[in-house]
Amino acid sequence: MGYSSVWTNDAPPGDGLAVAGAMLAATTAIRVGVGAVPSDRRPPAGVAEQLLAASLPLERLVLVVGSGGSASVEVVRQAVTELRDRLGAEVSLGVAAMGPRMCRLGGEIADLVLLNWMTPERMVWARRQVRQGAAGRAPGLRAAEPELACYVRVSLGQGAALRVGAEAARYGAMPAYARNFSAMGVASVGVAASDPSQAPSMLEPYGHVLDEAIVRPIVKMPASAAPELDEIVEVLGVLMQVAGQFAPNGPASTPAASLPTPPGPLSTEE
Repeated sequence: MGYSSVWTNDAPPGDGLAVAGAMLAATTAIRVGVGAVPSDRRPPAGVAEQLLAASLPLERLVLVVGSGGSASVEVVRQAVTELRDRLGAEVSLGVAAMGPRMCRLGGEIADLVLLNWMTPERMVWARRQVRQGAAGRAPGLRAAEPELACYVRVSLGQGAALRVGAEAARYGAMPAYARNFSAMGVASVGVAASDPSQAPSMLEPYGHVLDEAIVRPIVKMPASAAPELDEIVEVLGVLMQVAGQFAPNGPASTPAASLPTPPGPLSTEE
């Protein structure tokens, strides 16, 4: 379809590193991202050991580090430094950021800064913070400043706004996300298109201010532990509909985008 990358998260009970490894092993060209790996739950030594043991094409991997429950800039700095020492320069290392300090840290040490739950206007603000950090950028990095990427929630069809709003409310119950929404003066953000054909144009403002928009479909997942087959087919159908609407080489002309994998590990970001 022409996507530039595919992404997964790393949240219990899933293993984002294992998912990324499977995607790297099954592909030959597309970039694979893990965003984000919480540094308080995943020690850098263990992350590096798991990746190196799998003998993967690490030059296509983007490994994003988050603060997790620690909310510490220094913990993330130390994790990125250790991962770079252990994995070498071929792996792209990112920092998950919402606030100014983490954005500036990303500008200083990362190959990519991964934002979350932001309006296009807030993304412009975030890039300014990243560039402030890049003024003191560590020597030897591959570019003068990191790429800027963000998860963009997308829901299509009847009830789209309600689904995006419900997802935002779930995140907004967590203090860091509550501060993020408060700073923007909004309760929810994303693409909610009751008419799916309008979705690509609704994504355009995000594409104008990002280097990579990571399209994250929001669907009504089956509630049952053993869902019926038709429910699974319905969910997969929605995911494919979103993928088709935003495919850079698809029928509509859209900004370059990425698509996350659909299962459980994508339920939260650090």
